[in-house]
Amino acid sequence: MKKKLLLLLKTAVFIAIFGVCLAGTMLIVERKESYIKNQSFFDQAEKDNIDVLFLGSSHVINGVNPVTLFKDYGYTSYNLGGHGSVLQATYWELIQALDYCTPEYVVVDTYMLEKNYQYLDVMEENAAEDDINTSVEQLHLNMDAFPLSRLKMAAINDLIQDQDIKNQFLFDFIVYHDRWEELNKDDFQRITGDTELNELMGAEVRYNVQTRFDEYTQAGDDEVLAEHTVGCEYLMKIIDECQRDGIGILLVTLPFNETYDDQLASNTAAQLAAQYGVPYINMNDANVIDEYADLNDPGHLNVTGQEKSTAYIGDWLRTNTDLTDHRDQEGYEEWSELVNAYNKDLYEAEQSQTDLATMLNLLNHDNISSVVYVNQGSDAFKDEGILHLIENLSGTTKVEEAVAEGGSYILIKDNGTGDIYEAANMESLESVNTSMGAVTYVPVEEKFRLLYKDEDPDTNYLYSEEHLDADIQIITYNNETGEILSQVYFVSDGETYVVE
Repeated sequence: MKKKLLLLLKTAVFIAIFGVCLAGTMLIVERKESYIKNQSFFDQAEKDNIDVLFLGSSHVINGVNPVTLFKDYGYTSYNLGGHGSVLQATYWELIQALDYCTPEYVVVDTYMLEKNYQYLDVMEENAAEDDINTSVEQLHLNMDAFPLSRLKMAAINDLIQDQDIKNQFLFDFIVYHDRWEELNKDDFQRITGDTELNELMGAEVRYNVQTRFDEYTQAGDDEVLAEHTVGCEYLMKIIDECQRDGIGILLVTLPFNETYDDQLASNTAAQLAAQYGVPYINMNDANVIDEYADLNDPGHLNVTGQEKSTAYIGDWLRTNTDLTDHRDQEGYEEWSELVNAYNKDLYEAEQSQTDLATMLNLLNHDNISSVVYVNQGSDAFKDEGILHLIENLSGTTKVEEAVAEGGSYILIKDNGTGDIYEAANMESLESVNTSMGAVTYVPVEEKFRLLYKDEDPDTNYLYSEEHLDADIQIITYNNETGEILSQVYFVSDGETYVVE
């Protein structure tokens, strides 16, 4: 009898040890993207700290920043957007999320409403294999963070047709077990709980600027999709679910460079919203962003576009809901820390960029002050995109004088004093007041200019023997102390700008 008990005990211990090892191995080899992006959702849901859920595709990931929303409005939210998420995937993400929290409002982006296929591993007829593989891979970002449950099984059965692929989602060790050669220390931090999680509550920030776009035929307001699509069906299910649960819902189309077909989908979303009596905002029609400054690419917002679209939604929520401002409430200190971390990242990003358009656009923030100098003969004067960004920064069209007369141009934007100074061609700036102190700018001769503090006339900030070929220079300095933070030099060559 004792032998049998001992054998049972040893077996139980072995099974327990094996289970722990297997669980640990699964945590190590799994891809971390979904965990990193969405683990904070579960943490905040447990604290009942989610007032608003944002759902949709990568347009949402890059289009709405919950940290900015908290900073400016005090509303707590989570961005559950997923790269490539069609509306049926968004629907199931909502259903799973509601198992953990009950937000007061759900904001759903209606992008890809025109998609008319059920299964992500099948897609449209004659879909390319690479597109199918990408679609399945992108679904992992949505699904992997959610533990196995009946809801998750129902979601996978509804979204995936092939049983082998279904198994990869239900027991993801199947797809991740061969990652041994890719492992690094970050993978092992999953065991210790030291993995660095997304600090923007599910959002992501892009910095680069695209200033050139294709023009598309404009659809009439009454032009809609020719058929009732799978996307339409699942958008209706999303609305039904929210209304049934007493959750407010706002439908949006976040800003991007819409094609004609995209416009038809937006018009259809407006029609569906009216049918259900729910609010809908097409931010492309509302002119929320500057298309030539606030897009990272035709389909995604950069950081300035994200801030504008977040503010637009924040204003709508403040006007149309009774959400609570939590900024001064106990228990939300973590959110304030995230705001500080975001501001620090933005402050550092503004000081030094290798892309001229990106740096000019980031300088629109008031965190730091700047000097922008463009020498005569620079190709920047022929670049409408760069000129547009300079005019956004200055708030004037003064740079056009340099373009017209072939001279140089300087802009001093001092956010410490609130003053802006400009000079074109042979104009001077004499002892202008800045956070650095009194500053003078003198155009001495062709391609040679002086910029110095009156207290230190021997230091010319526009001259560097190491950067004689540079025709564009950007100086950043501290708003309060006037301390120089960075000096970045660019050499223009046609439509490209190489940082030196």
